[in-house]
Amino acid sequence: MTDQAAQTRQGVRGVSRVLAAAVLAVVLGLVILVLALYLARRQLAREAVTDWLRARGIASETSFEEIGPGRLVGRVRIGPAVAPDLVVERAEVTYSLSGLIAGKGVQVTSVRLTRPVLRASWRAGRFSLGALDPLIAEMRKRPPTPGAPSPAVALEQGRLLLATDYGPLQASLDAAIRDGRLVSLDATTAPARLTRGHNLADLGAARLKARVEGGRLEAQLNLPFHALDADGATARDGLLTAGFQGVYPDLARPLAAQGALRAALSARAVLAGGTRTEAVQLTALAPDLAWRRDGGDRVAGGLKLAADLHGLAVSDLHLASAAGDLAGSFSLGRETRLDLVGAAEGRGAWTGLGLSTKEDSAEIAAVKRGVRAFRVSLQGLALGAGPQGLAVRLTAPARLLPDGGGEVRLTPAGAGWRLTSSGGGLPVVTADVRRASFIHSGLVAEGSAKAVLSIGPLEKANFDAAGTLRIANGVTSLTASRCADVSAAKVELGQNDVEALQTRVCPAGGALLTLGAGGWAFHGRAEGARAAVPFLQARLAQGAGRVSLADRGGALGADLQIASAEVHDTADKPRFHPVLIAGRVGLAHDLWSGGLDVKRPSKSGPVLAHAVLRHEGRSGAGGVEITTPRLAFAPGGLQPAELSPLAEPLGTAVQGEAAFTGGFRWTKDGATSSGELDVPGLDFKSPAGQVTGLSGHVRFTSLAPLIAPPGQVLKARRIDAVLPLTDLSTTFALEEKALVVTGGQAATGGGLVKVERLAIPLVADQPIQGVLDLQGVQLHDLVEASPFGDRVDLDARVSGHVPFEVQGDKVRVSGGDLHAIAPGRLSISRTALASVSAQGSVQAPAAAAQAVEFTDTFTDFAYQALENLAFDKLDAGLNTRANGRLGVLFHIVGYHDPPKPQEIRISLWDLVRKKFMGRKLPLPSGTGVDLTLDTTLNLDDLLKDYADFERLRSSPPVQR
Repeated sequence: MTDQAAQTRQGVRGVSRVLAAAVLAVVLGLVILVLALYLARRQLAREAVTDWLRARGIASETSFEEIGPGRLVGRVRIGPAVAPDLVVERAEVTYSLSGLIAGKGVQVTSVRLTRPVLRASWRAGRFSLGALDPLIAEMRKRPPTPGAPSPAVALEQGRLLLATDYGPLQASLDAAIRDGRLVSLDATTAPARLTRGHNLADLGAARLKARVEGGRLEAQLNLPFHALDADGATARDGLLTAGFQGVYPDLARPLAAQGALRAALSARAVLAGGTRTEAVQLTALAPDLAWRRDGGDRVAGGLKLAADLHGLAVSDLHLASAAGDLAGSFSLGRETRLDLVGAAEGRGAWTGLGLSTKEDSAEIAAVKRGVRAFRVSLQGLALGAGPQGLAVRLTAPARLLPDGGGEVRLTPAGAGWRLTSSGGGLPVVTADVRRASFIHSGLVAEGSAKAVLSIGPLEKANFDAAGTLRIANGVTSLTASRCADVSAAKVELGQNDVEALQTRVCPAGGALLTLGAGGWAFHGRAEGARAAVPFLQARLAQGAGRVSLADRGGALGADLQIASAEVHDTADKPRFHPVLIAGRVGLAHDLWSGGLDVKRPSKSGPVLAHAVLRHEGRSGAGGVEITTPRLAFAPGGLQPAELSPLAEPLGTAVQGEAAFTGGFRWTKDGATSSGELDVPGLDFKSPAGQVTGLSGHVRFTSLAPLIAPPGQVLKARRIDAVLPLTDLSTTFALEEKALVVTGGQAATGGGLVKVERLAIPLVADQPIQGVLDLQGVQLHDLVEASPFGDRVDLDARVSGHVPFEVQGDKVRVSGGDLHAIAPGRLSISRTALASVSAQGSVQAPAAAAQAVEFTDTFTDFAYQALENLAFDKLDAGLNTRANGRLGVLFHIVGYHDPPKPQEIRISLWDLVRKKFMGRKLPLPSGTGVDLTLDTTLNLDDLLKDYADFERLRSSPPVQR
């Protein structure tokens, strides 16, 4: 009996050890997964974890201080020992075994984790817990056991080590969870410097505190920062705070959360998009925030915004202070919507117009004083946002009140606004604004305006304009959408006033009026101008041109570019008939400069040139600058020879366009000249042949004589020279007596012809001399187009060197050489040859219109060889003979290659008795050929009339 009792006790102890091991396994799983995955907490209490981890290859280590039927205390490590993903210094787990009998497993009732350390990462938008990721993924797939209680979880002195793309982040936290709901949370992050590219977040120690009591959540966040840099925006020494009070969130309900949210942001030295603010204080309150999940997540509620700015500066605009309050509602999620209404005020100054000067008119002086110190008030400001973007509206007049008096008022008017100015000496302005919108660094408005003021040299001027007003980066500009009507009682020019000015000023490719940078500028294109010029005893009518007026720091400048104007003499005794003038009159630093083009009204055709004269009397320095428009040349019309005798070599049939700028300059010590010629395209007859599509830009260092330094470049589409050239490009210099080409190339025959040197004289009776280099030029098309193309077929790609000289219609070549760079073929019909001797000598006939009769076997072999010759080597020497013909000496090495294979069949008896002599036999395929062929071309006749080339006559015998 005693032995049996002992065995029973041993069995019980064995069962206890097994049970303890099972409890430990469960505890390990709970410790790991309770901390790593909150959503999977209910499953953890029902899983045996130890074998589970080992089966998944996850390294772990555990040690126990206490193992009992309802409590387990131990230490846990998950992941590699050198860098574990999770370490819990002390894990206390209480559990109940009563569920084992009912088959429900071990029920965990509480978990207390002391000094846990969790390593995690957040990279490329993905959060990872390392070795715990596969466990989390698997637990998500398992549904919780219905009715299973959730353990109470306590986390004490925990640490999170988070690795991110921006750098490491550390946090310490304490938390409590009861019945699956957060009870308390205290988290503090260590100061961190997070960077990536040009983005920077230099953060202080942030703290998040949350408490849940009676089903309500209260949370508070404090996040200080030393510096924030992102996408070009920066802020320094700031603090972000946020607080929430409301119902504890329940993601399973349609109304997931509701409560009140309050946030505040303060910062110094805020810079964004060219706007700098010394101090910013922003607050936001959403008193009835609601997060709904039915039909898609949506957060909505009321919203109150308040802003307080100090030291705001945008270029020349400075606001010492600005404050505003807005209230309304917002919605985020399925539909983004913002509707806020409120007011804003501020004090500031705009220094873009500079200080008042004695040259300013009364109205301009009042404007400059007014914008340097003012108060702005917006009592009806509405801010909205939706699918169409951000929109700003006024529900009440906006007022700008200069300290010196007067008022500028912006009032809602229908779908737009009306702007008026009055009082305080300000100009009388009325403007209707149809549309307005904010841009990255300012405001854009469209509308029309009328103003009466004196500005610059214009006294008592009236303006009526329409267009787009842009205020950005401290500059205000008006871009006109139509011509502005402008009139002035007088244009002040000292003793030379212009009176009764009336004109229309139209857009000229830029802003019509610009204010900023310490002054103003007015640019436009005038038309229909008329005025009286008493000091000239003349009047102007139908004037058109460009008008530019500018004031920079009190220095007035003027630039009047007159495209065309009628000038009528008003003297008692007329001095001239009405004429057309075009020119320029300008004023700068008390220096007048000008230039004129003059035509009679009946004179047709364009202005050929514009000369601008400038002279400084004190130094004696000056000059004439010459500019032509793009001149069009055509046979029977304008020709370059009509402009300059230097263009006579181009002839009288020039077709194309050209433009020139240059001039003569002088001082007391001497004179110089220079210029630039722009040739978009010219066609003309040159000594070398017809030139098509000549284009380029040429710089001259002297105009008398005409000289261009080395390195000038011209291009041509085609030159019909001895060899037609395309895509020509030349580098040259223009000397006093010759055009010297020092480099260039052209495409021909599938290869390139390069110019080593080419000298084209600019005086009569002088030859053109040059050297051509051929690179991979195919001669087939050249031979095919020649007069002997029906009797000779040549397939040869050659390179070589060809020196030449052209005198009138005659071309001479000396020491030229060509060689084939690839195998080719040569075929010469018998009609091109008279006879071939048995030794292989071939002589061309004087005329070969009939097929050559058979003479002997070896002569016939020579004919056959020349009819179907495939070569591996071809060399040719080129030299002009005494009679003016171009001699070409070929040396060809190849083999007989007829279209069909050939062979000779001779009986032994006929071979011994030589009976095959005198018989016509086929030349066997592949018979080697070593041929020397000497021939000439009547190149002078070819150049004289390419369409009527004489038939090629063969030259003296060719050795093979």
